[in-house]
Amino acid sequence: MQTSQEKGNRRQIHKESTPQAPLLVIEREFDVPVSQLFAAFSDSDSLKEWWWPQEFFADEADVDFREGGEFFISMDGGGTDTGIAGGMTGRYEEIVENKRIVMTDQFADKEGNAITPDEAGMPGDWSEMAYITFEFDDLGGKRSRFRLSHQGVPAKFQQDCIQGWSESFDKLEKYLRGYSH
Repeated sequence: MQTSQEKGNRRQIHKESTPQAPLLVIEREFDVPVSQLFAAFSDSDSLKEWWWPQEFFADEADVDFREGGEFFISMDGGGTDTGIAGGMTGRYEEIVENKRIVMTDQFADKEGNAITPDEAGMPGDWSEMAYITFEFDDLGGKRSRFRLSHQGVPAKFQQDCIQGWSESFDKLEKYLRGYSH
C-alpha cells in the first residue's frame, strides 16, 4: 500500500462546516492496538461485520483499499425499507497507515453506482458528495482511539447520523473483541 507519507505527506483532510451542515465529529476509544483498529477499516470482510447501524448490515462490500481506490458498501435491513436505495460508494482520497483515512461519500444504487440524494429518497438538503475522515491515535499498550469527521450531513439529520455511527461503532467494538484474544 502506498501512503501519503511516501508521496511527500500531502494532506487532504476535508473538514468543512456550513450553517446547513455543521461538521459532525465523533471520537471513540478501543481496547486494541491502533494497528488492529486501523485494519478493521481496510478490507471487505471486516467492514461487512460492523459497518451500518444495528438493524442493518452490508451483504456486499467491494473495497479497493488504496489511495484512489473505490469502494461500495451495500445496506440491507433484512427486508426493512431503509430509505436508501443501495448503500454508499466513494473513493479513498488519502490513506496513512494507522493514522488517517479520508474518503468521499455518496449514496449508491444496488449496483454500487453513485446516485443523488433525491434518487436515494433522502429528505432534506444533502450534499451530492461528502467527505469522511477517520484519524487514528495510539494511546499506548493495547489502547487506541479514532476521530470521525463527517462533512455534508444536513443539520436536521445530525442526531440521526450520530446515533447510526455510534451503533456501527458498537458493532465494531464487538468485532474487535472477538479478535483481541
